[in-house]
Parts: sequence; structure tokens; C-alpha cells
Amino acid sequence: MKKLLQSLCLGAVLLGPVAHAEQVVRVGTLADYAPFEYKDASGKLQGMEIDIGKTMCDEMKVRCQWVTMDFDALIPALKAKQIDAVLAQMSKTPEREQSVDFTRIFTTAPVQLVAKQGSGVTDNPAALHGKTIGVQTASTHESYLRRRLPTNKSGINVKVYQTLDEAWLDLEAGRIDAVFADSTVAYDWLSKTGKKDGFDFVGKPIADAEIFGEGTAIAVRKGDAPMKAMFDRSIAQVQTDGTFSTVNKRYFPFSIAP
Repeated sequence: MKKLLQSLCLGAVLLGPVAHAEQVVRVGTLADYAPFEYKDASGKLQGMEIDIGKTMCDEMKVRCQWVTMDFDALIPALKAKQIDAVLAQMSKTPEREQSVDFTRIFTTAPVQLVAKQGSGVTDNPAALHGKTIGVQTASTHESYLRRRLPTNKSGINVKVYQTLDEAWLDLEAGRIDAVFADSTVAYDWLSKTGKKDGFDFVGKPIADAEIFGEGTAIAVRKGDAPMKAMFDRSIAQVQTDGTFSTVNKRYFPFSIAP
């Protein structure tokens, strides 16, 4: 009897960690979208969304496993169950909602053109005739130009890049006339590099709710209500307890809260 009790106790000890195993959530993100997601000199993943995301993971009591990939691979990876969520400045749009579910809005960011000052580039389509505009592949910015200002009608040439870093380099080199992007990532590039070389925002921010959506959110698989609910609660928490505001101020002199 004593040996039986010892065996049962040992079994309970061995099974304990299994029964209470920490939930792992694989979060798809980027490694080249400063200041939201980027790798520092040592290769460590950093950025505003990473900072807030880690706090959210602690609050949800899960272990987040960060999986970096190209932006256009995120939704396919989510649908293929290679990741469980996407935190990568993904705009919540009607088109994307056909493929994935989204949490409540996480951040907002107007979209705007960046070009050399004095180049004549503005948000007026007539001023863009014959110009080449760089965009990131699979982005809402590419969708906007393809759908609202197709080349055969507007005369605007669209050059697509895997990453915005490549687009900024081509803009600096004069190989394209402008970059169309979220004002947040554009601000980061301008403040670090662009302004000293004569680049700046041109024209007014462009609004189009159908294409750009209400803001960015965290994407989860269609029908994954538990994952969505968990992230929704955590987003509400960091937006109300001061976490979001504190981290926001480290990266931007303006609020990007919804």
C-alpha cells in the first residue's frame, strides 16, 4: 500500500507540469518595419508593437513565440496554422476580413506620400502623372493605387517592394519619385534619415475607409473566438492602464491610439 501511494504521488508530480503547461501563442510579425518591428545590431527583435505585445503576453499568461516573415506571407501562414495571430501593423479592412478575423482596433495611422521637397509631387493625381511611386507588397497602399489610380488611367507607375527599407533606399537614390506609406513608419524614416536629405511629407493625408480601414488590429484565424477574445481583453487592458500611452511616447511625439 505504501509503495502504491508513493507511485501515485510520483505520478502526480510528473503529470503536474503537463496538466498546467503554459499556452504557447505563435505571433507572426515583421523584422523590417521600424519603429514597430525591427532587429537591433545583435539580432534581437525590438519595436513599439513588440514592447506592447510582450506586456500583453504577460497579461494573458501565455508564452508568445515571435515568428518573423515577409508581410505578404502573414495571412497565408495564419490560415495554414503555422502561426496563431498576426501583430504587424495590419490594417483591418473589409477585404482582409473575408480571410481572417480581427480584434478591436489597436493603432491608427494616416497614409501619406513622401517625396523630395520641391519635386512637384503632391496628393493631387494630376501631379503624379508619369511619376513612379514605391509601395510595400500586399499593403493597403498598393491596393489603393491599383484600384483608385490604375496606371492605364492615371499614368502613375507603381513599383512594389518586399520591404519599405528597399523603397526608402530607391527614393534616396532617385530611382522612384515618392513612397506611399503609413505616416508612422514614414515619420520614423524621415526623422532618422530623410529630412536631412530634403525629403518630407507632401500633400495631405489620404483617407479611404474602404481600402485603409479603421486602423490596425491583430489578426487571428477565422472562427478562432477564444484567441480573438483573449487579445481583445489584453488590448483593452494596455489601452486603459497606461501601458500603450507610455510606450507610444517612447517612439512618437504624437498619439497613435484609436
